[in-house]
Amino acid sequence: MEPIPSIAPRFRLYWLEKNRIAVSPMPRPDDVEEIISMFNTIVSLATPIEHVYGGGYDPRSLGSTVKLVWRPIGEYNAPTLPELAYIVRRMDEPVLVHCFRGCGRSSVVAAAWLVKRKGAPSIVAESEVITATGCGIETLPQRTVLQAYSLAIRAGLEDKLHKLDLDDPRVEYALLLSRELAVYLSRTPEELARESLMHDTPLYKAASILASMVGYSVAGISSKRMPDGVEIEITVWVPRRSHPAAIRRSVRIDYERVSMDVSKALQSLGLKISVMINVKDPGDVPWV
Repeated sequence: MEPIPSIAPRFRLYWLEKNRIAVSPMPRPDDVEEIISMFNTIVSLATPIEHVYGGGYDPRSLGSTVKLVWRPIGEYNAPTLPELAYIVRRMDEPVLVHCFRGCGRSSVVAAAWLVKRKGAPSIVAESEVITATGCGIETLPQRTVLQAYSLAIRAGLEDKLHKLDLDDPRVEYALLLSRELAVYLSRTPEELARESLMHDTPLYKAASILASMVGYSVAGISSKRMPDGVEIEITVWVPRRSHPAAIRRSVRIDYERVSMDVSKALQSLGLKISVMINVKDPGDVPWV
């Protein structure tokens, strides 16, 4: 059988911080010896088909001399919040982070490292990644999970993230609601975030409703002040991690019911809150 021709981009390192963390496109088989000699940890966010049919390296070829953290994420999508915390925790420096192009998926993990290791706000971390690599976060779920992770770190909730099931969206949703509603409640996001994770709070109840009715498919939560209260817009896309081309929506969800139930759960905050659900088709990528 003839070898599969490589379509992987040319391997090139972009150092965010010299000898600590770098981002790159997918390494090719000929690059394995070089990356083993330079890094203690390789974080691959590429899917198996990208490794094999994209002409990338075989993860098994890294051997036992380097730690491999392989968490496949569909292109344009993002890890879950507990998974992002898991990845960052396992990164022994110096570390190389890559997906296929070295852009969106890699950018969110590299930015999370900056949030954790250097205390950078999420918006600063995004900017530093773009400056270093020329490519940054591309889609709403990537930015959203970084914002939730940043708030969790600032609020001292990191240990809680490591105890969660990787597919449990409730904490991410509660943190995102805290981030959006804190200003209207004259609270700090950190204070509200810590409080929101108590099971009897309105934010946790709202997060639980979202988790039970739409799963881990919320790509983003935003808000704006209205003349008679606050409007929350919840963008729903494909399930976290999945590739949009692999998703066919077959389950009908009553999004009007979701809106009503979430709004009802939040009413006890003392605000008049209306909830709008913005459903994106799999091919309608929510770019930032």
